[in-house]
Amino acid sequence: MPEHRIQRASRTAKLFVVVVCLIILLLEAWSAWRAYEMALDEANRDGANMTLALTQQADQSFKEVDVVLLGVQEHLDYDGTNAAGSQRTHDFMVTSVAAVPQLAMLMVYDETGLAIGTSQATLEHRYIQDDYFLHHQRLRTNQAYLGKPMRSRVSGQWVVTMSRRINHPDGSFAGVVVADIDLSHFQRYYEQFTIGRNGAILFGLNEGTVIYRQPLLSYSIGLDISKSMLQQQYLSKADQGSFEMRSPRDDIVRLTSFQHCNLYPLFVAVAQAKDDILEDWTRRVWIRGIAVMLLLIVIGYGGNRLVAQVAGRETAEMEAITARTELERLYRTLEAQSQKDGLTDVFNRRYFDAALTAELARLNRSGESLSLIMVDVDHFKRYNDTYGHAAGDICLKQVAAALNGVARRQGDIVARYGGEEFALILPNCNAASAAAISGRLVQAVRALRIPHEGSPVGQVTISVGAASLASGKGAQVDARDLIDSADAALYLAKEQGRDRAIQHEYPRLTLLPDIPGVR
Repeated sequence: MPEHRIQRASRTAKLFVVVVCLIILLLEAWSAWRAYEMALDEANRDGANMTLALTQQADQSFKEVDVVLLGVQEHLDYDGTNAAGSQRTHDFMVTSVAAVPQLAMLMVYDETGLAIGTSQATLEHRYIQDDYFLHHQRLRTNQAYLGKPMRSRVSGQWVVTMSRRINHPDGSFAGVVVADIDLSHFQRYYEQFTIGRNGAILFGLNEGTVIYRQPLLSYSIGLDISKSMLQQQYLSKADQGSFEMRSPRDDIVRLTSFQHCNLYPLFVAVAQAKDDILEDWTRRVWIRGIAVMLLLIVIGYGGNRLVAQVAGRETAEMEAITARTELERLYRTLEAQSQKDGLTDVFNRRYFDAALTAELARLNRSGESLSLIMVDVDHFKRYNDTYGHAAGDICLKQVAAALNGVARRQGDIVARYGGEEFALILPNCNAASAAAISGRLVQAVRALRIPHEGSPVGQVTISVGAASLASGKGAQVDARDLIDSADAALYLAKEQGRDRAIQHEYPRLTLLPDIPGVR
């Protein structure tokens, strides 16, 4: 009975602790989620308010310039182009540039593109064929035209042009009056808004050309975004809106609010990085999370009997994990041993078959080269008959070590194929490299100088057959075919007198040139 009561009390304490902890965690999670939603909602409202303020500023800035352009048109119509009229028009342009801060310069061009008036102190008689000139020359309209951003020919600063058509009394094209609007005017205004470290303000033409970006990037001004997701899925679909999008340029998720201007074909988009928006929320979550964890620790400490039971179970689990780790280590050791030949300590036939199949599959995907070399110890039966099987085993160990000493690249596989036969798999090895390696194999075994009375040369030698695939991408090469190709070269090497290497370039059999150790 006492033991039963203790177990019952333990279960009750455990249930109590779990329920309290769950309630605390759920309340904290709900509070954090509500704060998360509120932070994003507030950011969307802020973004919408900023876009509204920026579009109003853009409309006002361009409207002021448009009024100046209309004034220049009126002067040209009433004052004419004589000396006195030109002077009055010039004075009006100079006064307007001084009065309108965003206005950098005014120019007047006749129907040929020749400059005939300016707000500058001196008039440079030059011809132009800019986009705004061609637009007005082609199209008769009373609407102002906004050109793409360009470098000012006078100051070298970035400007955006606003122009109006000038007509002859009969309505034909008489030229254009154009204003250069200084983009630094927008920069100064945009810098007053807080958009975070990774936020951005984008100001551009509706057709998809960026006029200005805050912060400014080297490629921003004049950038064509007409094919971008921003333009095609959002800006061209509605007059205003908000959305969340991951930028393809810097992989940052941003909450973006956009709005088109009412008076001119312009848009403003304010993008706030989600990480910047949630920075304060994240910090508060961490602080509250730590406080909750401390509270849970105190609650857990009060249930010390439960902790003791859990500790005992954890000890048992650790012992089980230790035993399992040891079993896994033993399994890996046995698995490694099962892959090696017990006599020569190179890979065995089973591992060779699996490795060759895997390499051919990889070759089919990557299209890289692959070579297979078959090696046979010459007159080995005679060697066993002369020196005994114990000496034969020692001989095979020495030959295997020599082969391993040649095939030393990462990924090279030396395997005992059967009896006195060995096989080498050489990934990323073309025919020329395989020929060189084959020659070194023959020379390496010669260098052992193992006496062999049954051999015509008086020492142990090998015959080598090699087959190479120059490129196997998309080719379904069977392992058996490649082995047969190398075997064919090996048998040819034996027929030609042994102690040599023959190269078989799949699917053709090609004899190697005479080089030391290779025939």
